[in-house]
Amino acid sequence: MAMYYVATLARYVLVDAAHENDARELGLAALHELYADVRERLGRDVSINITTIRPASSDEIDLWRWHCQMMARETT
Repeated sequence: MAMYYVATLARYVLVDAAHENDARELGLAALHELYADVRERLGRDVSINITTIRPASSDEIDLWRWHCQMMARETT
């Protein structure tokens, strides 16, 4: 599996996927979670328009892992 960068114009996620189609599905689910604040603020569902799906660079992967570690520290 490979790490994919899946993004809208404003937000992105990295997902492990076998190929681009899987990355789109996994990314859409993860982005849906990220947009919970927007749905809450607007009081309605919002469409998620994925604009980019590509293999993630090593720098992006490193930053993502660092971010996940920092988030885990904040919750403990």
